[in-house]
Amino acid sequence: MIHLKPFEPSDYQAFIGWHKEATEADMYSWAGRTFKLPVTTSQLDQYAKSAAEKTLPVKLFTIIETATNEKIGHIQVADMDGLNRSAFLNRIFIRSESRNKGYGLLLMEEMKRYIFDTLGYHRLSLYVLSNNQKARWLYQKAGFKDEGTMRDARFFNGDYLDLHLMSLLSTD
Repeated sequence: MIHLKPFEPSDYQAFIGWHKEATEADMYSWAGRTFKLPVTTSQLDQYAKSAAEKTLPVKLFTIIETATNEKIGHIQVADMDGLNRSAFLNRIFIRSESRNKGYGLLLMEEMKRYIFDTLGYHRLSLYVLSNNQKARWLYQKAGFKDEGTMRDARFFNGDYLDLHLMSLLSTD
């Protein structure tokens, strides 16, 4: 099982540690151009500050494995629009040693509870890059539906990548 806690400076070292072996492509696949390698505390300070200054609320969370109380990942809930009752999931990350153990699906279930039950929102959306088929499969398994593809929407390492919009409604 997992639970979420607000992302705070005490989580920075775990976050930095997860990315010590990361490549530029690894970082781009989950965070776009948000971070430069190596990830530093000053980058994380700026990331948290930027989230706090957004017009539509953004919440940053650390994912905790409940049995061990270990920090195993990070997720961002962005564009929290109370008027339209919708939000976006971004920067979804599970550390490498915790992958392929079911935490991704547990995280999606936790996010559905938070967005639909706790906040009372109706719509949850996310984008996934075309080269991240494993994530796309996970989101489909969690109930997200494909809404459309922005062709050649991102340029990385000399290649264009499609960006897929997926969503889940409280009524799905």
